[in-house]
Amino acid sequence: MNQFIEKRNCLECDRSSDCFTQKIDFVDKFAEQQKVQISYRKGETIIKEGTYVSSVFYVLDGIVKVYLESPSKNVIVKLLKSNDFLGLTSLYGDHTYHYSAAALTNTIICSIEVDAIRNLLSESNIFTHEIVSWYCKNYNLMFTKCFDQGLKQLHGKLASTLLYLNGEEFKSEDIYACLSRKDLAELSGMAVESVVRILAEFSDDKIIEPKGKGFKILNMGLLQKISRSG
Repeated sequence: MNQFIEKRNCLECDRSSDCFTQKIDFVDKFAEQQKVQISYRKGETIIKEGTYVSSVFYVLDGIVKVYLESPSKNVIVKLLKSNDFLGLTSLYGDHTYHYSAAALTNTIICSIEVDAIRNLLSESNIFTHEIVSWYCKNYNLMFTKCFDQGLKQLHGKLASTLLYLNGEEFKSEDIYACLSRKDLAELSGMAVESVVRILAEFSDDKIIEPKGKGFKILNMGLLQKISRSG
């Protein structure tokens, strides 16, 4: 068997303390079912838009970008980190993925059969509550992102993206070093050239400071002001 693919059940998994099953009363049949733990290298595709849905993915470790493909330019819809789900939106309906996903860092994913998730939703009210809460949080983030991309000028768009990446969910990661300028452009709905130019302006204005492959924010207040003014 491929060294990057390993069959596990929840009771044997050495990462079960990080898993969503800690938030619910164990459903015995679900816990004992074989799940597949997959390791992806940075840059590897996890999901391809338009393919058939056979599994739901749970991010155990790493950062994943979810994006829409187009001939001219991809658009990154959101970033996922540990304890996030991938593929839940395709549980019902036409059973195809409506987006692609790729590993931004070396990533470990738990692949769970669709029927197992559906059964858990019907058997555990606590798990269903967790899923609804997760959906609400993610949809609110996506609505904010749509507003930022649709109504703000270029400086405001990039400032909003940098603030999003500086949020609590990414505090444990050197997230700026994980993203290329192309990734920042696709996340902000901008051209790469515009991102490079505005980052240089932010650096000249002492709003950010280059740091290795990434940078750090020096003036949070001014960045927030630019984001608000658009």
